[in-house]
Amino acid sequence: MKRKLAAVILGIAASVSMVSSVHAQGVVAFNNYDGTTFAPINYGPGANGTVGAGVNNTYTAGLWYFLGTASLAAGDGKDTLPAGWELAAVTSQINSGATAGAAGAGLFVGPAANIADYVSGPITFAVTAYNGATYVATGGANGFRGHSAGFTLPSISVPPSPAGSFGPGSTSFNVLPVPEPSIFALSGLGAAALMLIRRKK
Repeated sequence: MKRKLAAVILGIAASVSMVSSVHAQGVVAFNNYDGTTFAPINYGPGANGTVGAGVNNTYTAGLWYFLGTASLAAGDGKDTLPAGWELAAVTSQINSGATAGAAGAGLFVGPAANIADYVSGPITFAVTAYNGATYVATGGANGFRGHSAGFTLPSISVPPSPAGSFGPGSTSFNVLPVPEPSIFALSGLGAAALMLIRRKK
């Protein structure tokens, strides 16, 4: 009887543990301004603003994450994020909220971002900025986008703890023109021609 009771108790404990881990999630405050200026998003060469100045409220910022530690260099307009990165939150509150707007262009105070599949340990973030419908879809003659370098935090808050800021880990980056698809096509043709020439030699 005692053995059966012990087995039932252990079974219940294991079930509770599994349920809690399935429902665990992390939370982080998605902003680059919380009274202290963190890494503004700036115009790069060829974009629609003064080079080095913060972007305005025609841009949207996105928060991407990778569970664990990942290396990611800052990207210009032609780059998309590699496989394994997930979008956690977006905000169009760049230089438009009462707080961020007063602080200056290129700053934003976004929502708390929930990381549904986070349980514990390190997590790597990157910020994107773009002036189209989505980061990937932004393009054309007036399409500008870019993303930050990845930055890893040893851990983030898990509810009921309040969201902590990721801001001090982030770095500034530029938005740049998105190359036309024809440029990619010509580059590919050029590379193929070079390969053929090398093979003939």
